[in-house]
Amino acid sequence: MNKQGKFAALATTSIYAALAGPAVAQNSAAPAIEEVVVTGSRIRSPNAESVSPITTVGAEEFQARGVMRAEDLVNALPQVFAAQGSSASNEATGTAQVDLRGLSPERTLVLVNGRRLPYGSPKSVPSDLNQIPTDLIQNVEVLTGGASAVYGSDAIAGVVNFKLIDDFEGIKFTVNQSTAQHGNDNSTMERLLDENGFAKPDSTVWDGHSQDYSLVMGTNVDDGRGNITVYATYREVDAILQSDRDYSSCALATAGERGEQYACGGSGYSYPANMSNTLGLNGVPTAFGVNNGEFVEGNTVFNYAPFNYYQRPDKRYTFGALANYKINDHVNPYMEMSFMDDRSTAQIAPGTVQGGIYGDLGGLNCDNALLSDQQKDFLCGAAGLSSGSIYDDAGNYVGPEDVAEGILVRRRNLEGGPRQDELRHESFRVVLGTDGKLAGAFNYDLFASYANVSYTSRFTGDANRFRLANALNAVIDQRPGSSTFGQPVCSINADASALNDDAGCLPLDYFGADFASPEATAYVLENKGITGDTSMKNLVFSVNGDLGEYGIKSPWADYGVGVAGGYEYRENTLDYRPDEIYATAVTPELPISGDVSVNEVFAEVNVPLIDGVTMIDMLSLEGAYRYSDYSSGFTTDTFKLGLNWAPVSDLRLRGSFQRAVRAPNVIELFSSQQKFEVDLTQLPNGSFDPCSGANPWASLEQCMRTGVTAAQYGNIQDNPAGQFNTLVGGNQDLNPETANTYSFGLVYSPEMIPGLTVSVDYFDIEVEDLVGSVNPNLAMNNCLETGDSYFCGLINRGQGGSLFLFDDGYFERFNINTGSLETKGFDLTVDYGFDVGNLGDVSVNFVGTLLDEFTSTPLPNSTGDEIYDCTGLYGGLCGRPRPEWRHKMRANWVTPWDLSVALTWRYISSVDIAQTSSQPALSGSFAAVNKTLDERNYLDLSAGYMVNDNITLRAGINNLLDRDPPLTTTAAIEDGGNGNTYPQFYDAVGRTIFMSLTFELF
Repeated sequence: MNKQGKFAALATTSIYAALAGPAVAQNSAAPAIEEVVVTGSRIRSPNAESVSPITTVGAEEFQARGVMRAEDLVNALPQVFAAQGSSASNEATGTAQVDLRGLSPERTLVLVNGRRLPYGSPKSVPSDLNQIPTDLIQNVEVLTGGASAVYGSDAIAGVVNFKLIDDFEGIKFTVNQSTAQHGNDNSTMERLLDENGFAKPDSTVWDGHSQDYSLVMGTNVDDGRGNITVYATYREVDAILQSDRDYSSCALATAGERGEQYACGGSGYSYPANMSNTLGLNGVPTAFGVNNGEFVEGNTVFNYAPFNYYQRPDKRYTFGALANYKINDHVNPYMEMSFMDDRSTAQIAPGTVQGGIYGDLGGLNCDNALLSDQQKDFLCGAAGLSSGSIYDDAGNYVGPEDVAEGILVRRRNLEGGPRQDELRHESFRVVLGTDGKLAGAFNYDLFASYANVSYTSRFTGDANRFRLANALNAVIDQRPGSSTFGQPVCSINADASALNDDAGCLPLDYFGADFASPEATAYVLENKGITGDTSMKNLVFSVNGDLGEYGIKSPWADYGVGVAGGYEYRENTLDYRPDEIYATAVTPELPISGDVSVNEVFAEVNVPLIDGVTMIDMLSLEGAYRYSDYSSGFTTDTFKLGLNWAPVSDLRLRGSFQRAVRAPNVIELFSSQQKFEVDLTQLPNGSFDPCSGANPWASLEQCMRTGVTAAQYGNIQDNPAGQFNTLVGGNQDLNPETANTYSFGLVYSPEMIPGLTVSVDYFDIEVEDLVGSVNPNLAMNNCLETGDSYFCGLINRGQGGSLFLFDDGYFERFNINTGSLETKGFDLTVDYGFDVGNLGDVSVNFVGTLLDEFTSTPLPNSTGDEIYDCTGLYGGLCGRPRPEWRHKMRANWVTPWDLSVALTWRYISSVDIAQTSSQPALSGSFAAVNKTLDERNYLDLSAGYMVNDNITLRAGINNLLDRDPPLTTTAAIEDGGNGNTYPQFYDAVGRTIFMSLTFELF
């Protein structure tokens, strides 16, 4: 039986088991529970008020904005910073993540109905929002600030809880259609494309068509004692290429003395081929390349941008079920099941091929049959080398008379097409539990959940280095009677030994004026894959009760003391399996396997102290504690203290302190060493490596600190794309992160203005023992300026002083417990609803965040000038934008004519590049065009119309005015950059037009 069949069988069996009790159940329904539980607590109380700020987004906003992906709506909240999502292509995980407060997705806990989601993927731990059926969402509650005492590890920045409808009755079928539309009218980019002879997109483009279909069916049983809800969804999203937007059609670089102008840049891996004289062969230029079948001095730059996806194509289907049945007051079994199959393709430019006949060392045989006479003279003749061949008496090839050593071919495998990573995630999750009255004033909740995510990656478009070396080493076949006599062949097939023969090898002509042959290209291409699984087992037993029933309450309070406590077991496992090609690569990607489990006990208390007296309408104290014992060999203690005080019924003041933790996850602990590319900050002279070029930006003394020799100084090649090698890896000696979270605020609901609620909250989150690595920009800057042995030891210069040409040149970025990260600011929320007489009702919701501080302490012993604040900055050490102010304001008008209209205003304040700061750790040179990313205002307009009781139509336009995103040359690959901007943070594809139809039967 396949996975889908097993799921269907299990779902049927579980639903039947959950509902098997009606025959013995009581005939009358028990009274409804009036107590409520808020996100961030397990205590049920009739007067529950959150001590931590919670932002709620209702299902109607999902519908009004035409949202097909949960990440798109959550990312619009000012407390959320964009993470992995549909716009990521290079190093895409295929998942959708949420990042509260910009502290990274690993520090945000995602729940569904108050219960954990599993790891998103064996490649990336943060939970995948693609698992969540948007059409079944009742609301989303975003609680910011530590919540580890209630929910356990990972809730450092806060919690995002998706509440699903579990009592749906009827049938609902929804169809959503959307498309992106953009007018290409950026005059600067149009000029650059013309100057470089690059293709320009159409003046108006329509693309990125998306469609989503969902079916929800539910029924109440036995006079409302139970409910069964089932759902199925299908979503398909078309790709958007960067070539279809003028502002992303070329990779931006800088020009001018101070970088005051944009230019089209790109990569030094080019087409036709670039060549590097890495060992300083006499008489040969350091950099030269192919032009119309000849070698000429200088390198060309390849525009890789048009091939990259701005929006990945995606196909996803989900189905699942929720069921509950109240047998009696003591037994109320429930069940949740879900399955998702999501397939997405990431695409970037054609692969880079690098090497020569001697692999990483480079080198070309001077008798190469693919070299023209001009090329042999340019290379070998100039160096005093012979272009002759040595053959034995039988005409077998013995070898070249001379080799041009250290010549490295750097080319784009344009013939092989773009690189693509076909990503697939299949997730299965089941929750089985029961709740009800335990005894006396106590209730209980017992559930067990199991989740599994299966991952597949199939990567195409790269060239195999060993086969590349074989195919480049071409000679003239001199064997009498050979079918290829007198023609170019691979030297391994023309020598005397048959042991090395490879019948598939064909000469790969990277030196001529035309494309390489399809057959030779196919020989060097390789397909490689990764499979893996991650699973989570979770068992939770909790008890909560109102001690007021036993007379345990304050003499000045109307309500009794509320308590909760329990036990939790959680186990996360991960198995990551690269295939043989990955495992045997020059820089191998090795398997990861491991598990982490934890046993926990927890307790909560809510003590109403005073009710209904002068200046104290309500005063309550709450606390929580959790003890955790990890299989990794450490224990943690987390706790919470909070106070709610309402001096009058209109005004409530609240404050809390929470100690939160995040245990190192399986990937951080067990991942193997492997290389990735990372961006360095661009310097005013257009270089990235400060020690590169004929006139390096840094002095000889500074560069020698980074490993440069006097002979290499002035001769090191820079990477035009700014991408350099980093060696990353796990660390089983990591300690857990700890965080101190403070929040203080007020909630004001004036009786004189019915329908108005205003809340203002201050937050302060400091994460210590941060699990991370040292940013290469930080390592380079500190090594240059101070010569600190720790930072300089993280820089490993390879052959010729390069940090990208060879695998022995890289930055070291192993996981360690680094320093700390602290963010502070204010949240403002305003809700106001009022009627407009015979014209209907209007509701206004405003959510804004003022970022006051985002401070990094890189290492535990960092002090003074080494500490930096990224508020209002971006780029360099600060990475993605961290604006001082963001808000979302939504006004919704419900008319008496079955028509509703909503207008949303989203605002992001401007940010300056980090090097403009006067802070010593950040200040430095920068390109003038990158100085500021200007503020952005986005307007979203939508309308809904009820045709009749069964049919509702909706339509709208997001980014109504088609605002371009702000552009920069420094959008880092590792921090959300793509296409010269930060998509998912800014609207990157233009306006989105959507329509939907909902058909309901009740």
